[in-house]
Amino acid sequence: MANFTSFIKDVRDVESFSTKERLLSVVVNGLQSKKIKATAEDKKELAKFALEEVKNLIELIPSLSTYREKDEVFGYEDNILGIVMLCHASPAEIGMSDLNNIKTLTEIVDRERFVENAIDAIFRDGQNDGATVSQLLASVVPLRDEFRKGQVYQGLLHYRSGIEALPPESKKLFADHVAAEIGRYVSSPLDEDAVNNLEVACDVAAYFLNDTVISLLKEVLTLGKNNVNYYAAATLLKAKQAISAEVIEALAKDMVYADMTYSLLKQYGASSLFPAELSDPVYLAKSDLVHWLTYPTELGKQPDLIEFLGKVKKKEEYYIFRYKSDSENLDDDRRGQWLIGWSNDEGGTFSDFDLYADFEQKTVEKTLKNIKKRLL
Repeated sequence: MANFTSFIKDVRDVESFSTKERLLSVVVNGLQSKKIKATAEDKKELAKFALEEVKNLIELIPSLSTYREKDEVFGYEDNILGIVMLCHASPAEIGMSDLNNIKTLTEIVDRERFVENAIDAIFRDGQNDGATVSQLLASVVPLRDEFRKGQVYQGLLHYRSGIEALPPESKKLFADHVAAEIGRYVSSPLDEDAVNNLEVACDVAAYFLNDTVISLLKEVLTLGKNNVNYYAAATLLKAKQAISAEVIEALAKDMVYADMTYSLLKQYGASSLFPAELSDPVYLAKSDLVHWLTYPTELGKQPDLIEFLGKVKKKEEYYIFRYKSDSENLDDDRRGQWLIGWSNDEGGTFSDFDLYADFEQKTVEKTLKNIKKRLL
């Protein structure tokens, strides 16, 4: 039995393509760095698996009904092709039938990712004339899949450092598009993908400020969605616009956005607008950790319970917490158990899902010393 038989079975058995992608990335990175020593037999087994998956993906991708589902497969597809390349010294070692399948798969993915590819061409490859931008936006406006439409905002955010260098006509086309889309979202019912798009559009709008955009962002603040309001408020503050006390209070009371809002107001010299009763350092530290835990790569949601344990100092000051979550991102032995996390003003906010029970001592003080010694 080759060394990867069990690993390949695990990848096949997992339903989530994002999990499949993470599993494969370990092997891809290991082979690239040569930290994983693969024998000729290992490479043959991995290549056989990857080439079978190429054929499966050719059938799968067009059959998926939403672009979100397809997008989740693309990262896996990229790693599958990485395995193929790393397990062959050159394309000449790959059979013609398999080469044709690889070509077919890449063509399918390129067609599906036309928005992302166009954004790359505009910003990375310098094909940024008005006609090219106009062609892209004309193809995006009729789309019904909000997740797919949102790739424009995601692309603009990714290439934000290049927005100022766009030709004036191209920048105006993007500005008009962002404004029109924010206006559409303000006046329409919003599903989850539309809310997410509006959040990113409000962030991107900072690079396309004009009177129309500012007026629309003020309307956005009336929707009462804190994830959107935070970025709308950030862009309005950049435009030297006032934010109502009601919006600031709502953000301050939201554990995900409280610390970010305080930092944002402080950046613009307006921290006095933050409710004084919520400016407690422990509350803000807790908010900082909660926000970090909501990232898809972490819990992907707020913890169900979170408790402050105390502060420790190791060069910088750390606020130590324990929390519980039923997140599917956690292993069974950690789900619903007390876990350890911390917040640090110097960017050291983190949790590796360590079990609190593994560090608990007879007193909280001794527990904190143990956490400091073994984790920080």
